[in-house]
Amino acid sequence: MIALALALELNKKETDKLLSAAGYSLSESNTFDLVIMFFLEKKIYDIYSVNQALDYFSQKPLAGVLE
Repeated sequence: MIALALALELNKKETDKLLSAAGYSLSESNTFDLVIMFFLEKKIYDIYSVNQALDYFSQKPLAGVLE
């Protein structure tokens, strides 16, 4: 769902609505979610940049692989 939100270039509010429809939400106490929120708020939608940041914080990358 996060990769879809980035591909659609959704803002945080729109992403929250999309995730909510699927029964998910972003948490301010989860490192993965905080990284995602940062990129959404800065309007950076490049999945490779997001994956690099997730890898830096030892989090699982989107789509399961880091190039």
